Amino acid sequence: MIVSDTVRTDMLGYNGGHVRTPNLDRLAAKSMVFDRYYASSFPTVPARYDYLTGKPAFAGVGWGALPRADRSIATALTEVGYTTLGVVDTPFYQVNGYSYDRGFNFFYDMKSQLLGTPHYSSYSAPNKTKRQGEGKLPQWPITGKVKPDPRTGEMDCPAPLTMVQAAKCLEQVYEDKFFALVDTWDPHEPWDPPAYYTRHYLPDYAGERVHPPYGDCKKHGMTDRDIAVARALYSGELELVDRWIGHLLDQLAYLGIEDSTAIIFVSDHGFLLGEHGLMGKMVRRAPGEATWMRSPLYEEIAKVPLLIHVPGAKPGRTSKLACALDLAPTICDMAGLPRQPEMQGHSLLPGVLGQPFEGRDHVLTALPLANPGDTVEVVDDLMRTVVEWQPVTITTQKWSLLYAIPGEPVELYDLSSDPKQTINVAEKHPAVIRALLEMYAEDLRRAGVTNKYSDPRLAALLEHAS
Repeated sequence: MIVSDTVRTDMLGYNGGHVRTPNLDRLAAKSMVFDRYYASSFPTVPARYDYLTGKPAFAGVGWGALPRADRSIATALTEVGYTTLGVVDTPFYQVNGYSYDRGFNFFYDMKSQLLGTPHYSSYSAPNKTKRQGEGKLPQWPITGKVKPDPRTGEMDCPAPLTMVQAAKCLEQVYEDKFFALVDTWDPHEPWDPPAYYTRHYLPDYAGERVHPPYGDCKKHGMTDRDIAVARALYSGELELVDRWIGHLLDQLAYLGIEDSTAIIFVSDHGFLLGEHGLMGKMVRRAPGEATWMRSPLYEEIAKVPLLIHVPGAKPGRTSKLACALDLAPTICDMAGLPRQPEMQGHSLLPGVLGQPFEGRDHVLTALPLANPGDTVEVVDDLMRTVVEWQPVTITTQKWSLLYAIPGEPVELYDLSSDPKQTINVAEKHPAVIRALLEMYAEDLRRAGVTNKYSDPRLAALLEHAS
């Protein structure tokens, strides 16, 4: 299972995107491609809770430690004799006792991601750029280093380090019955690929850095050049990730297990790179400010890539709806394990094997539920205050509804005719909105959401029922 954070599915080569992704294209050509796969809990840590447990983190766990009462797929697989291996550079598996390494026989936390970069935090407007290499780069604090070893080339970047380590680890376990989770935080920002990658997408790239302001591009002073640089940096980082995923995939062939190893490639969420006038995956009032404003989860964020390859299965594409909650039961099904009763997802293996497969009638994508005034850990593990009601996204084959509470802005899009979500048709379809809110209400009930969070969100439905 290969996880790459913050991947825009529409930019991948096999989806007609502009980024060079030959290795993922090669994997897609022999996989079942899920064209309508969506995030469930958002963002980083909640998504990984969903992957590993099959339960929605948005309902109460949120951004925090894996609860002791929860069994992950790693635990389940270890207990039945699998050798379980994790190799990650996403920096939240072990920090602050999060315990997302629980259940693995072997776990490598690469600690190679760089955060707190002064030349990102020392200015507020993204068009105040600095040249590549300026400033000191403090290391992620869990490493214990004051500052990192300097990067001397591509092999010092996190994704290559992680994929090479994973390939080395496979040499030790490839003769076992194994489950390997390989998780890189790239192409998550800060975007700092080698310049030769960036110039594939912006030939006159001159070493600028643009840090996403997490908000309205114009309001935060972004120029057209800033947006072009941001998109090129992101694209270069994504190409870098693809190159080194290819290294890991090649290792399966060298070890002689390519024809006996199932492969899952997935991301947790996407990112807005100027679409809808926004840059980032959430909205804050000002760069660096510890507040979260209304943050719509549009298709560019909610819809993400999923490839599942099972040796011997016929490749193809499906437009059936699926979501992150479906991965844990799918992996259990692959391993011949019974689905754990608390899982709220559905196995996708029948669809991969060409058997009857209905897919979901809808997907709910949501931040961990919080009310204005709540102080929460979201997006990183720093506390921030929720200032405005956060909309959830309810997606069906035809519709996408962005809804928070009665009285707040409602957005409804017909994805069949308006996949870019440019025309809000909410006023024309009250019956559609009500039907989608009924689905939302059932999701909250099934997940056991407390009244503090469910009542204000479902007030209109509750009032009608009474």
